[in-house]
Amino acid sequence: MRILIVTGTFHPEAGGPSRYLLNLATDLSRAGHAVSVVTFGEPFEHAYPFGVKRISRRWPVPVRLALMAAAVIPRAATADILFVNDYGLPPSVVNLSLRKPVVMKIVGDFAWEWSVRHGEVTENIDDFQGRRHAPKVELVKALQRFYAGRAERIITPSAYLRGIVSGWGIDAGRVRVVTNAVDPAKYPFPESREAAQKLLGLEGRFVVTVARLTPWKGVDALIRCVPRLPAGWKLLVVGDGPERARLEAQAAAAGLTQRVIFTGEVAQDRVPAYLRASDVFALFTGYEGLSHVLLEAQLAGLPSVATRKGGNPEVIRHGENGLLVEYGDEPGLGDALVRLAGDEALRAKLAENARRASVEFDWSRLMEKTTAVLREAAFGKDGGR
Repeated sequence: MRILIVTGTFHPEAGGPSRYLLNLATDLSRAGHAVSVVTFGEPFEHAYPFGVKRISRRWPVPVRLALMAAAVIPRAATADILFVNDYGLPPSVVNLSLRKPVVMKIVGDFAWEWSVRHGEVTENIDDFQGRRHAPKVELVKALQRFYAGRAERIITPSAYLRGIVSGWGIDAGRVRVVTNAVDPAKYPFPESREAAQKLLGLEGRFVVTVARLTPWKGVDALIRCVPRLPAGWKLLVVGDGPERARLEAQAAAAGLTQRVIFTGEVAQDRVPAYLRASDVFALFTGYEGLSHVLLEAQLAGLPSVATRKGGNPEVIRHGENGLLVEYGDEPGLGDALVRLAGDEALRAKLAENARRASVEFDWSRLMEKTTAVLREAAFGKDGGR
């Protein structure tokens, strides 16, 4: 197949979607498919086995979108299939005339995220669904329904998100659940916690969270739980984002600058070291499609505390390979973290079960299912065979 991947983010940018797409594009290329990528981002030299066209984010948004559309046109014209990763408007507009088959991976509700970022709503993603909002928000929701509705097939990483997408009026028969996955061969974990801490210049016991620092990631709640942790335990915040300055100020005002460490943006290949250097992984998020980093934490053998939201319960079985808490229940979050910090045997049990559970999210199975969906959309139910 000739596959054009269109995405808002790509390697070397941080985040699960960037790592996922790099691995997917690489393995599709190695399987003999002709792959090219159009993405936002700044120039970056790397020997990919496929072509990458980057559109700078320094351009104003309307210009940026127009440039992406212009980059898509010649590449889409020779493609068998467009694989759009959660950034559907420019390729969908272009495709009105090209009429190429489209598979879209949707990992969240863009309309809700946009509305939260711009201060239009404060409600959670589940309450957002089905309600009427201000005209500006309704326009973004309509645009999202438009481009999702143009796809022959939609991939979601969890059953939870399949329900969200179906609620937009998308035919559920066009939605395929392909759970996110991790490939152990692509995660260079240091051999031990001690080796990882030496590599990173860290010392002590750590609760780690890895996230883009946005309001719904709940990092402010994690900071408020730090004083409850035993002496010597710290919070390691790996990632950057619009909330970073506010979160750093919160930690400073609480007198926690020595116990809350902000790494800033971290290169993708360094994230495994931060996970291996830590003792507990925490994800107190308001929603997740199906968190890549939660899978990575399991692969690293970390016991996890996560919210019972989105796709998290599809990964964590409470009391078996992690602990689940209700979103917004900060006392419950603190109780879970204190419990794990004080019980080495429980940490060891959950960590071992987490490693075992990680094999359920097998990369080869993801590749097989994703390729099948692409073939089905491009060539029909028999996949062109």
